[in-house]
Amino acid sequence: MSATIKGMEYAFVDILNIDQLMENDLIEIDEEVVQVIAITSLPSGFAIGYQNEFGEKDIQEFDDYATFKLFVIR
Repeated sequence: MSATIKGMEYAFVDILNIDQLMENDLIEIDEEVVQVIAITSLPSGFAIGYQNEFGEKDIQEFDDYATFKLFVIR
């Protein structure tokens, strides 16, 4: 997969718990499909590093009970 995910079409495939996520998964955060870069366990949950289709990177914290929509590229 290239460094960015521009112009892709996505298909929803499943809902995953946070402990089921893996690096490079395509998930929805804040109504945007992003690529997981890193997942770090925290005392009160997890931090997910991700990249959007424009190459912008961010980190967001989630509790242990968070769920995410998983997507694949069509």
